[in-house]
This record gives sequence, C-alpha cells and structure tokens, in this order.
Amino acid sequence: MLLLVAGFLFAGGARDDLLSLLVWRPLSMVVLAIALVVGWRAAWLNGRAVVALALSVVGLTALHLVPLPPAIWTALPGRDILVSIYRDAGMALPWQPLSVAQARTWNALFSLAAPVAALILVLNLDAQGQRKLMLALIALGFVSGIIGMLQALGPAQGPLYFYRITNNGVSVGLFANRNHQAAFLAAMFPLIAANLSLFKGKPEQLFFHRAIAIAGGLLLVPLILMTGSRAGIVLGIVGIASAWWVFRSPVAHVRSAERKTDNRKRLIGFGLAGVLLVFSIIVAMRTPALQRLVETDPADELRLSALPIIVQAIERFFPFGSGAGTFVEVYQIFEPNKFVTAFYFNHAHNDFAELLLTTGLPGVALIIWAAFLGLASLRSLFRSRGEKPGERGFQAQVLGRAGFSIIAMLALYSAADYPLRVPSLMLLVAVAAAWCSAAYKAARK
Repeated sequence: MLLLVAGFLFAGGARDDLLSLLVWRPLSMVVLAIALVVGWRAAWLNGRAVVALALSVVGLTALHLVPLPPAIWTALPGRDILVSIYRDAGMALPWQPLSVAQARTWNALFSLAAPVAALILVLNLDAQGQRKLMLALIALGFVSGIIGMLQALGPAQGPLYFYRITNNGVSVGLFANRNHQAAFLAAMFPLIAANLSLFKGKPEQLFFHRAIAIAGGLLLVPLILMTGSRAGIVLGIVGIASAWWVFRSPVAHVRSAERKTDNRKRLIGFGLAGVLLVFSIIVAMRTPALQRLVETDPADELRLSALPIIVQAIERFFPFGSGAGTFVEVYQIFEPNKFVTAFYFNHAHNDFAELLLTTGLPGVALIIWAAFLGLASLRSLFRSRGEKPGERGFQAQVLGRAGFSIIAMLALYSAADYPLRVPSLMLLVAVAAAWCSAAYKAARK
C-alpha cells in the first residue's frame, strides 16, 4: 500500500529528470529488496507465468548494458555512426554495450524495480488485502480527479501543478500529462464495477452503494473532459463498456431494522455526490479543456509526421534495437531540421513502435508472450463466469476481469501514447497483472 501511494505522489511523470525520483527510486529499490526476501516464494507459486514474464523484461533490459568487444558491437546494425564518432575523435574503439545511450538504459532498468516489487507483493496478498488495494486505487483515482478539477478551476501556473513540465491550464491531477490523468480516470470504471460486485451487506446498504457507484461513474465523465484529452474520452468509453463486462449483480443479506439511520446515510451520500457532480460539470464547462478537444493540436500533427522517421530508425537498428530507453538520442540522429520546433518530442507516442526501435525482435517476442498470457487469462475468465457471489473464486474472478480490462485499455492506449512509461501507471498494471494471475489460478482450481 505504501509503495502504491508513494508511486502516485512522487512518480506521476515519464521524464527521467524529475526531482521526486530522488525519493522514489531509493524507496522502490528498498521495497523490492524486502519483497524478494519476504514474498518471492509465494509470488512464484501464485503467479509463475507473470513473474517469469516480468523477470524476462528485466533481463532483456540488463542485457542491453553488458559490455561487448568492438568486433561484436560494431557489427550490430546502426552502430556505424558511433564508429565514425570514435574515429573522428582519434580514439580507439572501446568495449560498448548494445545500448547507444547507457544512461537512458540504466534509467529504464531502475524504473522496473517498483512494478516488479508491486507484482511480488500483490501476489502475496489474501482476499481482504486485495479488496483493500482495490479501494485504495479508487480513492487515488478520485483524489487525482478532484485535484485536477481544482487545477482546471485555478490559475494555469498554480501551486497544484506538481511537475515543472506539465499541461498547465487543464486537469492533470497527480500526473504531469493530461493524457495519463485521463487514462487513470478511465481505469476507474472497471474498478468501481468490481467494488460494487463484491458488496456484502444489507439491502438498504446495497441501494446506497449502487447509487454511489452510479454517481461516481457519472462524476468521472466531466473529470475526464477537464483533461482536454481526446484519446482519454475514447478510453473512457472503453472503460464504461468494460465496467458492464466486469459487473456482477451483488446479493444483499439480512434486512436492517435501523431504517432511520440507513435513510440518513443514503440522503447524505446522495447529497454529497449530487453537489460534487453538478459542481464538476460547471467547472468542466468553464475550463478551456472542452475548447481544446476541437482545436488542432500541433503536437498531434508532429506525431503523425514523425512516424515515417521512426520507421526509418527501426529499419536502421533492426533486429536487435538501439537499447531500452534510448528513443530520444536515436530520434535525434534521424530528425530533419524542419522538425526541430518548440515542441519536445521525447517518445514515439506509439509504444509498440518505440519498443520495436529500442528492443528489436526480443521486445516483440515479449509482447507476444504477454498477449498469449492475456488471452489465456481471458479464456479462464469466460470459463469461470458462472461463479456466484459467496463462492470461493468469485472475488478473484471479478478482480481478474477488472485487471484484464485495465491492461487491455492501457495496451490499446499505448498505440497512441506511452502510459506504461509513467511509474505510477506501471504500478497499476502490475496490480492488474497479479489480479489476472490470481483469477487464472482460481479458475484452474
């Protein structure tokens, strides 16, 4: 839980020069060490396939940092420019790793500590701990949304923007980028559906929780609109559809005799939710975010124009890639002078293309492996659809559906952005992957 909260507080940006990383990276390494000592065995037994995939990602990144003799690395595709630099400088060719920018690859390697630690720890949690983790994620989502609302309502350079390079004037919440805020808010839809599905209590309480869940879902719509992210709106629609898939009708038990107390709680909940919903709609209408949805975005145009250059770079470094995390340096090699503008192009905004460029065929193999595990999880989720509330595997099945929905949404979004390069969203996916693994194991039992 500490790792999750700290991740969203200190690591909501994808840049490697954030000051908050001075806190986040040591913390994630310490938690990883504790997780390996305390929970490695149980994590391996509970989720062998997903843990093996995570270790393979770490291993591939580490291999990019292994020094190679000049006879080997100079023969790799795309290294001719490095050879020219050394020769022009009058220097002998040194031992060189596969990565063309080692500092970036070291950063990529260190960034994997937190999600691997989260994966191990979540695979060790019991049913009650999983439920608390889901509630914590929902709470973080709405905290980020409310902060984003205040950001959109306040000054563009206000103190509620936590990162130096950010999207001022719109809602970014606990993130540096409005698109990542929108993606996180969209992921709340399946989580809200899962939380309601796992309800246990009295009929009056069920009515209250159902109403709060509906109000929370409605509240997410203006919160996403405040980000001004067009892709976020599309992802929100996907999130609503996935919530319908995740939801299972809960069963209430003994009727309460405390009618007055139940009615009072219901009225208070409805009142707070209604006021917050109306206020958020008013704020959304008053912010420039809605206008940005219909305006032409020069950054979007640059992303489309840069795609042929990225394809050229992929062909140059294929099949081994340029090294994990080296997109910036490689892109600058091929970037035409006419593309040098005030807009900072730090990622391909298509993570599949960027992974192909930086990790080559081994990276593609890992994506295919992940897709295979995802399909196996999906198959088991469909087979266990008949689980009833109160049965042993019901919670695992519901959380598995929510986890699969989140992973599928962010994978879809990765075709137009880079959400999984944000440490806090990496934690979210690690949690979702652990839920899928638990659901698969429960279905097999």
